[in-house]
Amino acid sequence: MPTKKQLEEAERLAKTIDWARFDAMSDEEIRAHWAWDKDMTWPTDAELAEFDLVIPAKSRRKPPKEAAE
Repeated sequence: MPTKKQLEEAERLAKTIDWARFDAMSDEEIRAHWAWDKDMTWPTDAELAEFDLVIPAKSRRKPPKEAAE
């Protein structure tokens, strides 16, 4: 489990990313940019099929009544 300091650092770094540029990149371009990291591996189709989508409990909460109206 990441520490609070690690989470804060990740959030700080996420704000520095040019998401529009990232969204414009193809999968091949993204993989090429990550090719330098030998520890980085891409999941296979079989591994992806085993993944379960988990929605955090906070996201599943019902909105307040005034927001629903």
